[in-house]
Amino acid sequence: MRSLTDVRRALAAAVLAVSSAFPAVVTTAALAPGAPLAAQAVAPARAADDAPAVDRPQLLDYMERIRDENDLPGLSVAVAVDGEIVFSEGVGYAELDNRTAATGRTVHNVGSVSKVLAVAGVMQLVEQGRVDLDATIQTYLPYYPEKRWPITVRQILTHTSGTRHYRQGEFGEYGLLRYRHFESFEEATELWRDDPLLYEPGTRWLYSSHAMNLMHGIVEEVTGMGFEDYLRTHVFEPAGMLATRFDVPSRVVHNRGRGYDRDGRGEFVNADPEDPSYKYAGGGILSTAEDLVRFALAIDDGTLLRPETVAEMHRPQIDRSVPEFVGDGEPRPLGHEQAIVWFINTDQAGRRYPSHTGTVKGTRSFLGNWLDHGVVVALQANTLPFDSARYGEAIAQMLLPPPERPGR
Repeated sequence: MRSLTDVRRALAAAVLAVSSAFPAVVTTAALAPGAPLAAQAVAPARAADDAPAVDRPQLLDYMERIRDENDLPGLSVAVAVDGEIVFSEGVGYAELDNRTAATGRTVHNVGSVSKVLAVAGVMQLVEQGRVDLDATIQTYLPYYPEKRWPITVRQILTHTSGTRHYRQGEFGEYGLLRYRHFESFEEATELWRDDPLLYEPGTRWLYSSHAMNLMHGIVEEVTGMGFEDYLRTHVFEPAGMLATRFDVPSRVVHNRGRGYDRDGRGEFVNADPEDPSYKYAGGGILSTAEDLVRFALAIDDGTLLRPETVAEMHRPQIDRSVPEFVGDGEPRPLGHEQAIVWFINTDQAGRRYPSHTGTVKGTRSFLGNWLDHGVVVALQANTLPFDSARYGEAIAQMLLPPPERPGR
């Protein structure tokens, strides 16, 4: 028998499908048994009884303002409140050649938001006792060379392994290796795996997509499945993320948008193409704003991971005294709490929440999960620069309950 959560999610998907063809507000009220159709079309979304109401026109107006302030081709936003998707819309264009309208289902590479999708698969294996976060990386990847100091999986997943990030010139003359398709992940690691560590693991923090990409190899070695096959079977499909897949350039992808850069005159030009086969885990997954919200809901409701696993994934993993590595310069304090892959940020009202952003091929993405308050926001824009976290957090404030005040 299907659970109430499954039934509500199926109803939400059905309502969203109708809303794509016939513009209407999609809210939790729209799923209430017996609610009049007229009420469904205007009912505001609410995160709690004392949360501010936000209706569709208001949020669309704000999206148009964001687009205008940042001169964006297009912007896609999806929002969930109390376990249901209540908003999934776009403004502007998913791509400019044919002026295809942006929607909440526009497909873009989500950049480094791929990391939080990938780590759900790794944490499933941790939950099953098949991966130990405190084992060395060679336990799972025997081809990974020994370093001056041992590196654990936990250090890989918290940017404290000492592994470098991308650097200028590593993709060869004219960056041609960016266009190469790597048939295996082991082959892709030959670009960087022999490089020395930048510092002793655990003593500094340095953002490293190369380190995070090792999730790809871990999952394949432990499960015997291809990385995409594993994530599709155990993460994407269970979460209802049916538009999410790896960014394979040769594939024909329905609803795919395009990212843009600007030339010297400030006019939009197509972002340089790239084959992200060397970084599927770190920045090579296609998704939609709507699917990203579905992912967060599947984390929150236990579809993908047990509550205790989620708690460990979201728990700050490194002491705040661990500084950021800045090369030859003086280390500086971290501006966030570092969980397993996720960043734990604090919004302007003092609410802590896990989030991640992504940047790739002229696109910028954001996923924020205010799980203590039942609000999820995902956002995608298709040009750079763009502060996706700032605007994603601002949208969340429209739906979150007022912060607690002393004496209330």
